[in-house]
Amino acid sequence: SMVFWGPPGSGKTTLARLIAAHSGAHFISLSAVFAGVKEIRAAVDTAKKLRQEQGVSTVLFVDEVHRFNKAQQDGFLPYVEDGTLTFIGATTENPSFELNKALLSRARVYVLKSLLPVDIRRVIDRALADGERGLGALDLVVPEALRDLLAHAAEGDARRALNLLELAADLAEDQDG
Repeated sequence: SMVFWGPPGSGKTTLARLIAAHSGAHFISLSAVFAGVKEIRAAVDTAKKLRQEQGVSTVLFVDEVHRFNKAQQDGFLPYVEDGTLTFIGATTENPSFELNKALLSRARVYVLKSLLPVDIRRVIDRALADGERGLGALDLVVPEALRDLLAHAAEGDARRALNLLELAADLAEDQDG
């Protein structure tokens, strides 16, 4: 189990999904902003069922885990301990102050940094080229200087860069029509 601590858009959710996919695990995502004990129980029940019936492990990803109170954090500890699920938490807050000691003792904390403009530029270039999941089907022509400007404007946040790119694409489409 692990906790990803880093700024918005640094890849916490993406890393959790990649880990689950690479390990062949079922992925359950909860937001601590909206989830409570009921959702934790449902995730545990699903994990138990998949483990018993199909031999499939489960990764429980909790975004904004620092928003769970101590009782909610304790709610999935027994299932982390017995292997029912693997916990991956994501937080923008220092886990040493926001997560309880029992949870921290069972998880490794990984610190993620803001992305560099060169990394953001790669994200932008991929989005412009990908016709299936990105904007490649639109055949947009975005000059190098504008791509660099978007990369710097995103301030290390890949999600912000993609949102800016989509906004620019929408504005460009509006001007064509």
